[in-house]
Amino acid sequence: MRIRSIALVAVLALLGVACDGDDPELSTESTIVTEATNTTTPPSDGSTTTTPDGDQGASPTTLVGENVSGHEVANEVENDDGIERHVVIPNGAYTDVDLENFVIDLLEEYPDLHNAEIFDDAAAAEAFQVPEADRTEEQTELLERHHFVTLTGRDRIDFRGPFAEFPGGAIGS
Repeated sequence: MRIRSIALVAVLALLGVACDGDDPELSTESTIVTEATNTTTPPSDGSTTTTPDGDQGASPTTLVGENVSGHEVANEVENDDGIERHVVIPNGAYTDVDLENFVIDLLEEYPDLHNAEIFDDAAAAEAFQVPEADRTEEQTELLERHHFVTLTGRDRIDFRGPFAEFPGGAIGS
């Protein structure tokens, strides 16, 4: 009985501390909030983005992203305007801002780059090379999940797949 009394006193003390009436301290940590679950994602570089809010009653979702840590050129096509590269990046918790920054870095790294397609899966980059009319359902689904960005004419990006809800436009705008 004594152990139960001690446990009860400890629980009540913790409740008293938790409900002391003081406002909680604000944190720089960000949380991804969806209607179904709450998930905390630690910041890695401080970049954030807010997804468009189609539902007036729900609050927007804030995502904390990360820098693209590297890339591999899966395919390269030369044309009259310059070079088009199909680029595969590592899987990551990217935001639209992270991807736009990566494209800007690609333009600096490859002065001859004119167009680019960005994927986070090598198989998706391969599927992209298949003409759209000849793609299997699996290839189409792969592209919907892993094709992130199209760069056109060195100055315009359009978001694809899981980022398709974000507006494209001139780089840096």
